[in-house]
Amino acid sequence: MLTLSQHETQLASTYVDEFARACLGGASPTFDCIYRSSNFPQTRLVMRVSTADESYALKIDSESPLTGRLKAEFGVLQDLHTYFQGNETSQVVRPVYYSPGHAFFVTVFIDRPTAVDLIYDSPDDGKVAQVYRRAGSWLHDLHRFRTPTHIPFWPQWMMESTRELAKTARPDIAQDCRMMMNIMRADAGRLRSQPDLRVFSHGDFHGLNLILGQGTVFGLDFTEVIEKLAVYDIVDFLKADVFRDDTGQDLDRSGILRKNKEMFFRLYRHPIDMDILDFCIRGRLLKDWLEISGEDYNPTEFEAQKSRHLQHRLRRALTEPVTVD
Repeated sequence: MLTLSQHETQLASTYVDEFARACLGGASPTFDCIYRSSNFPQTRLVMRVSTADESYALKIDSESPLTGRLKAEFGVLQDLHTYFQGNETSQVVRPVYYSPGHAFFVTVFIDRPTAVDLIYDSPDDGKVAQVYRRAGSWLHDLHRFRTPTHIPFWPQWMMESTRELAKTARPDIAQDCRMMMNIMRADAGRLRSQPDLRVFSHGDFHGLNLILGQGTVFGLDFTEVIEKLAVYDIVDFLKADVFRDDTGQDLDRSGILRKNKEMFFRLYRHPIDMDILDFCIRGRLLKDWLEISGEDYNPTEFEAQKSRHLQHRLRRALTEPVTVD
């Protein structure tokens, strides 16, 4: 349970009371804070609201009355909930209530592990592989919500942002970084403007936004939905694999364990350019590594561990281009 300030407690209490009057027959449920945004800690929170029979997630954004952020997300949730009806394996969290004041909405709370919980912590490689299979199935279903199209791939933004990060890299990793950037640059030139699949994308498809129920996978947090290349959702999910121990396991050229990647694509069947995907995975892992490896950066214990995992994977995988002349 996360700690709330007195003001936040009062605000949350007011919102819970409103929801209870509107949907719970005036009952007085309990609540606790289960999430605080790291990027917007003062304005974005999630409360678990509990009655004797059921639990709910109450999502707060105090800036939403001006930005319209929650209204847009709740509308997407309603559309996706309708779209997924009848699908036994893929769902989204069910929308329950949207506040007329626009500062919060409520969905059902699903008390099951997220994909990240299992990928990071499970000792069972087979169970983790099944997480990737189920995630691929869910994303396949989401990506056909609207008719896909094809657009050219433009890698410049990734190369430019990585180049900027590389300028502040620690001296002990500078040589590795230069070699990797040269390989990335060669691939970028060959892949530029190649057509690839654009879809209705989740936009923030990391493992904390996927809940593994018994037989059913539930997606949540649709704030960043957008039409863009499908590979970016795939990259966001697959990159969590770097926290798995790869000792004695077969590493894919992208830096992802081959078994987990193959399991993801068992049920994700939209046509993806694998050269573009592997280039983007490598680029994302390299960016993640450089973001916590600057000369003046003071990493947390978790970030230091993450840096070691990323360096190990990149040194093994990013040794030659994914494309050939």
